Formats: sequence, C-alpha cells, structure tokens
Amino acid sequence: MLRESAGKLPDNPAVQFHFGMASYVMGETNAAEKALRNGLSADIEPVVKAEGQRRLAFLESGRERKLQTTQLAVMTQQHPDDVVGWMRLGDSFESKGAFSQAARAYEEALKVNPELLPAAVKLAELNAGPLQNKNMAFDFAKRARDLAPNSPQVAGILGETVYQLGNFSWACSLLQESARQLPSDANILRKYAWATYGLGRISEARAIMRRVLEAPPDSIQSSDAKSFLAMTALDQNQEGLAKSEPEIQKVLQANPRYIPALMARGDLEAQRGDAEAAAIIYNDVLRRYPDFAPAQKRLASLYVEDPAHIDEAYSLALKARNTLPDDPELAKILGELSYKRKEFVYAIQLFQESARKKSLRGIDLYYLGMSQLRASQESESKKTLEQALAAGLPEPSLGEAKAVVSELQKREGL
Repeated sequence: MLRESAGKLPDNPAVQFHFGMASYVMGETNAAEKALRNGLSADIEPVVKAEGQRRLAFLESGRERKLQTTQLAVMTQQHPDDVVGWMRLGDSFESKGAFSQAARAYEEALKVNPELLPAAVKLAELNAGPLQNKNMAFDFAKRARDLAPNSPQVAGILGETVYQLGNFSWACSLLQESARQLPSDANILRKYAWATYGLGRISEARAIMRRVLEAPPDSIQSSDAKSFLAMTALDQNQEGLAKSEPEIQKVLQANPRYIPALMARGDLEAQRGDAEAAAIIYNDVLRRYPDFAPAQKRLASLYVEDPAHIDEAYSLALKARNTLPDDPELAKILGELSYKRKEFVYAIQLFQESARKKSLRGIDLYYLGMSQLRASQESESKKTLEQALAAGLPEPSLGEAKAVVSELQKREGL
C-alpha cells in the first residue's frame, strides 16, 4: 500500500519516508535509499526520523565502501532488528567461504522479518549448495516460493532444490516456468535441461541444452553443455561408441557419477556382449534416476533372454513405455516379453505397432508369428513365419518356425 501511495505522491516527504522505512525492512535497499533520501525533510517524530537517518547512512556506507565483517557484527549487536545489517553480515561471511556463519546471519534476518524474501532465497541457495542440506534447502525455497509465487528466479531455485531431492517431474515444471521468463539465463536453461533429461526425454533435453550455448557465454555452463551434448549424442549413434570410448572414460574420470557418460559406458559394455557389466551400470543409473526410461529400456533388453528376470524386464519395459510410447525398439522388447509371459494378443499388438514404424527382424517376425498361432490366427501366423524364415532365423527358432509352417500348410491342404 505504501508503494502505491509513494508512486502517486512522489512529492510528499512523509509518504516517501514511511515507504523507505517499509522497503528497508523488506530488504529492498535501492527503493529504501531513494525514498528515505526524499523523505527526510518530512515533519516526523524525532526518534523515528533519527532511525531513518541512521538507516540511510548505513545504506550509503554499504554502497560507497564495504564495511568489514567485524564492523557489521558489532552493528547487528547494536541494532539486532536491522535486517539489512544481518543480510550484509551474511553476505560478508559468504564472500569469505564461511557458509555456516552466513546462514546464521540470514536466519537472524528472517527472524526479524519472516517475510524477508532475500533471506529465504539466500538460505535456499546456501543449503542447496555448499551446506548440502537438501531438506533445509527445500524448506527455504518453498518459503521463498510462497512469498514470491510469480518470481522466475525463485521458481528456478525451488526447481533446482526439488531436482536434488529426485522429484524430476516437479523440477522440470518449475524450471520450465523459470526458463520461459528468463530465456537467456544459461544457468536456468542448464538446470532445466538436466531435469528434463532425468525424466528420460533425451531429445528434448538436448534441444534445451543447445540453448545454453546460444546464451551469453559462461565458461562453466558452456563446458557442461558441450559435455552433455557430446555424451547424449551417443544415445542415438551407437555405432560411434567404440570410437568415443577415450572421451567417455575422460568424462567419467572427472565425474564418475555423470549419467550420460555412464549410459554410454553401459551401452559399450552391452555392445561387447558383457551383459553383466552393462546391467550393473544401468542399475546404478536407475538408483539415481528411478524413472529414467532409457536405462529401463536397456536393462529390459538385457533381461529379456533370462527366464529368471522376465517379470522384472516386463515391469521395466512397461515403465519405460510411459515415457517412450512411440519407441519402436521398446515396443519389440515388450512384445517379446509379452510372448514369453503368454500374453499373445498384447504381443501381436506391440509387434504390429513397431512394424508400422520400423521393419521387423527375422526373430521379431518369429515372435509375432508364434503369438498369432497361439491366438488362433493361423493364416496370419503362416504368412508371418514364412517372412521370418526368409529374413533368417537362428536355432532353435529356425526349426520351430519350419515345423509350424509345415503343419499349417498341411492343414490348408486338408
């Protein structure tokens, strides 16, 4: 209300003074300094006016020359209800790497004014970063969100916090909101890309991360974006895995928990035929990203040949399909698993769906033909199995397909 009044009455010193005092308590230092300077000529009670003069002098001293940490500490003891003093003390501690002391100063500011947005933001950032207290970071970020529900910066901070807590869906929504209003903020875009990647939406994450490179240059953001794009490109270029192995190893040596490089390493092990090593890596990825569809899909493809893991593979493939509903490769994996679980009608649906997007291999045609046979679609089964034989099959599928086709031909002749 004072802001509205001050805007309509710019020449009224009393209104400007009270707006300046209120702005000070809210941590809005620029507005406070300007309004107090314009309002000190007002006819105000001497004690109140003296406090306004002290606050203005403190604001000016902070702008003109940086006070020492010890001076700020003394000042906050003398004026324990001065939120700007506590904020500047916290900032001074933070600049020296004394993060716990900085947090205590910001907490004191928040005690004085529970609606002090800058303090809530600082505490969220400190706990999410150097203090590594995810739950505290979430509490303060949520508090900041309640205080400023339309702030893109606050949405970004809360998005990063819930990302660290593993809620990628909410993080993605918050960071998308933030990025929409801050389209050139490389830090927000990078976090948005990672949250999207955590949901298994690789192509979308890559498109967002490319925007980081288009934003104003920042060496840290750009370096991460380039590494991310290089590693995730291998997801769609399996032929280049072996050639890229030195780069994969280099990334993992720098950060053994770098998920895109871990996925590439798992794919490389699977390509070499070491299913056990690949499964260990994919399971490690899923412990960190429980809903990461690419790892679910890869693990299901490894388990599809192991009778002891058929049900687990089926569950993984179903989960992955929620994220990758149009993936023809995943449809084939789930089709084979459905056949082995004797869900023949569903298997037929999946193989036919996949075939509309990508030609089926001989073994896929075999499973489709055998599913059609079990579903009493004998005419379709014979045609499909003949196509499977023409495409080439390994044993024992080859012998089984030949026997079925021969039996169905006999029945047609009767």
